[in-house]
Amino acid sequence: MSETHVHDFIDELGAGVFKEKLAHLLSDVAQGTVLHGGKGKKGKIFIELTLLQVGDNEQVMISHKLGHTTPTRRGKRSEEDLSQTSMFVGKGGEMTINPPKEDNNGQFALDQENSGIHRIK
Repeated sequence: MSETHVHDFIDELGAGVFKEKLAHLLSDVAQGTVLHGGKGKKGKIFIELTLLQVGDNEQVMISHKLGHTTPTRRGKRSEEDLSQTSMFVGKGGEMTINPPKEDNNGQFALDQENSGIHRIK
């Protein structure tokens, strides 16, 4: 069974912007927690993924929510960011941004390296 490659999946969400936002939040919430986390104040980061099939085909629309609560000197600050990314679902449920390659002879497939279309042999 093919599984979704988590590293590639995260890289593809929001065309890479999701990963950048997550990296920023990890540092920001950690710093806020260290500076203002006394008296039991906790920093929190959450990720919520919701999948919805697109029409009758093998695609899903992924709603990805990224949020945080960061301790501050006088309390906390919170924010949520919601975006969507469409992905293809291939054999075994593998999700990718590109259409899955067909394994039948004579079918066309997207060649990642050359960004062209070639027949699979």
